[in-house]
Amino acid sequence: MTKVLKLLIRWEIGLILLILIILIVGQAADHDLISSFNLQTTSLNNVVLLCLAFGLTPVIMTSDIDLSVVGTLALVGVIIGDLFAHGMKTWLAVAIGLFVALVCGLINGVLVVLFDLPALAVTLGTMGAYTGVSFLILKGLAITSFPSVIVTLGSSNFMGTQVPIAVIVLLVIGVLMTYLLHGTIFGRSVLAIGGNRQAALFSGIAVRRVRILTFVISGFLAGFAGLLFIGNYQTAQAGMGASELLPAVTAVILGGVSAYGGTGTVPGVALAAVLLALLQSALGLHNFSGEGQTIAVGVLLIVAIGIPPLARSYQDWNRRRGSKVLKFASTSSSSGEKGG
Repeated sequence: MTKVLKLLIRWEIGLILLILIILIVGQAADHDLISSFNLQTTSLNNVVLLCLAFGLTPVIMTSDIDLSVVGTLALVGVIIGDLFAHGMKTWLAVAIGLFVALVCGLINGVLVVLFDLPALAVTLGTMGAYTGVSFLILKGLAITSFPSVIVTLGSSNFMGTQVPIAVIVLLVIGVLMTYLLHGTIFGRSVLAIGGNRQAALFSGIAVRRVRILTFVISGFLAGFAGLLFIGNYQTAQAGMGASELLPAVTAVILGGVSAYGGTGTVPGVALAAVLLALLQSALGLHNFSGEGQTIAVGVLLIVAIGIPPLARSYQDWNRRRGSKVLKFASTSSSSGEKGG
């Protein structure tokens, strides 16, 4: 297979084509889809999703899962808001909130890796625990007043343009995550662990340390997503951001990261997040309900999980068929030589 053909069938190329299809069809159906206002609004509404997805990427690459990210998001947002409401300086409140996010990720990593507990059960439990702590802090209330610097980060544009500052920040995070996972020993270790954990251990990779670090990264970026959330929506309350979990996981899987670990790219995840954002925007412009949009995202997740196994099955079938054809040709050739 030529290099050009390999490039054409890359997962990311398919995502770009789907994005173009949605843009063309959506714009033809409703001319507001790619208006500057709608693109700006769509971008702001999806920076939290992309931030969560970036954090989940290394975890899923190692064949683990972190469902607690929305609990961490809510807890960090509530802590920052509550500390500010009690008169603490903004930078210190943000620093404490992000430190709590690191601790939340570390707790997940220790429970999953060192105690060898199932990631699905652990992070489902910690999601409930972190959300519960948020309820205890605010006691069902909400905080709606935040420093101007947080609001600027979450909802303002860059230097008079129509590009949100949060989008630029996410681009920087995306570049850093791309380098970390595709240009460092750590990133190669992540993919090796996801491909075959036992083989990675025998090859000298510090499997436990790497896996714990992926949960710490996930926790930190979930906390940063909480900062972006309160800056954009200007509210902090327990349970906020819960609806972002399904789209975030979908963006990672749809972006080409295998649910079984070992494959995927950060640019693919970013493209998938753009695809989801445009799809939800197009559906919203055509008065699809939130439930309808959730159904669409859920279907995409199932399709994204199902495509790789189907592709592998087809490749295996095609390989077996090719072997049979070669065997038959060889047998026929031998029979012809004997007959001669």
